[in-house]
Amino acid sequence: MKNTFFFLLFISAIVALFAFAFSFSQSDEVDGQQIFTDSKCIKCHSVESLEITSKKDDALDLSNVGADSDAEFLKKYLVKEETMNDKKHKTKFKGSEEELNTLVDWLLTLKTEEVETEG
Repeated sequence: MKNTFFFLLFISAIVALFAFAFSFSQSDEVDGQQIFTDSKCIKCHSVESLEITSKKDDALDLSNVGADSDAEFLKKYLVKEETMNDKKHKTKFKGSEEELNTLVDWLLTLKTEEVETEG
């Protein structure tokens, strides 16, 4: 009886440790949408297709940015090394290279389907 108790206690401890380690590794991964929010991109931009809104009335909607841009351009534009319509991005991205890559990868997934209208 005593051995069974210690065996169950041992198994429970192992399961708890694995669950703790797994939850920790999951929370370390930050996705592009979280970086977008944490970097305060929503001050000037919205993603209406994902219901991400900006408080700014004339916020630029990035719902289709993935269809219009490529990774290299977006990376350079966000760190003010490239221009769009003869203008640099207003704010230089201040995150790490890894965060920039994650953000750009997420932005490239933003592609809305065009709705054809009969006219």
